[in-house]
Amino acid sequence: MLKFLIVDDELDAIEALEWKLNRYVGNVIIAKCNSPIEAIDLVESFKPDILFLDIHMPELNGFEFLMKLSNLKFNLIFTTAYDEMAIRVSKLANLLYILKPVDKDDLLDILEIAKERGQKGYLENSIEILKKHLTDYVK
Repeated sequence: MLKFLIVDDELDAIEALEWKLNRYVGNVIIAKCNSPIEAIDLVESFKPDILFLDIHMPELNGFEFLMKLSNLKFNLIFTTAYDEMAIRVSKLANLLYILKPVDKDDLLDILEIAKERGQKGYLENSIEILKKHLTDYVK
């Protein structure tokens, strides 16, 4: 059973993604949080297999959120409505992203890629790359 954590400040986006995960993936456990500050502790206690993380949030953006985590043992999929940011992140750090509103086929494709990657240290290496290149987005 896969454990997903959805962190997004938009409740509609959380509910839509949760519905699609339950309907098209099935046999999943989903935790959700609309506050990145509260989600920091949730990552530590819930230990997700995959984290869906919005980039643009008011309290902390997705990059700032990642920098505050001590446990990076999960797959990360950025969720964003801003395709230029998603493309930049993907090119710089080889991170996964999906555009909102999330399309069913795109969701299934990105989950397959995440599954193939496993937890082989992609995230730790990618965070280091992000730290070097995205200082404008991290306070």
